[in-house]
Amino acid sequence: MHDLRTLNCYMQRMFMFKLIVLSFLLVVSIFSTEAKGKCDISGIWNHSSKPAKLFVNLSKGEISVLSHDNNAKAIGLVVLKSIVLDSSSNSWDAKMYSAAEDSFVDVQIKSKSCNQLSVSFNNEEVLGLLR
Repeated sequence: MHDLRTLNCYMQRMFMFKLIVLSFLLVVSIFSTEAKGKCDISGIWNHSSKPAKLFVNLSKGEISVLSHDNNAKAIGLVVLKSIVLDSSSNSWDAKMYSAAEDSFVDVQIKSKSCNQLSVSFNNEEVLGLLR
């Protein structure tokens, strides 16, 4: 009788353990699927108003000029730096050089869609990027 109780207790604990593990896996898979559904902004983007291509490198936290038909000297320059994901999943904080301020200023990057980014300074768009 004692062995039967021990076995029953063991089976209940195993069941609870399996239930906890399965619940954890379910939660992780839900959040992983949600994260995969977001746009990956890394890669090559076209400047919306100039014949230029920019390269978004999130591992370095920067956007640089990949090509520019009107200004070859701009190639390789870092346009935005210190890119950090904001609390919302389609927004990033960054620093962009401002000639008017002669320094880097805080800007926000928003993903309007997987094919369109908007960079804003003081809530005004200063740069648009398209795929």
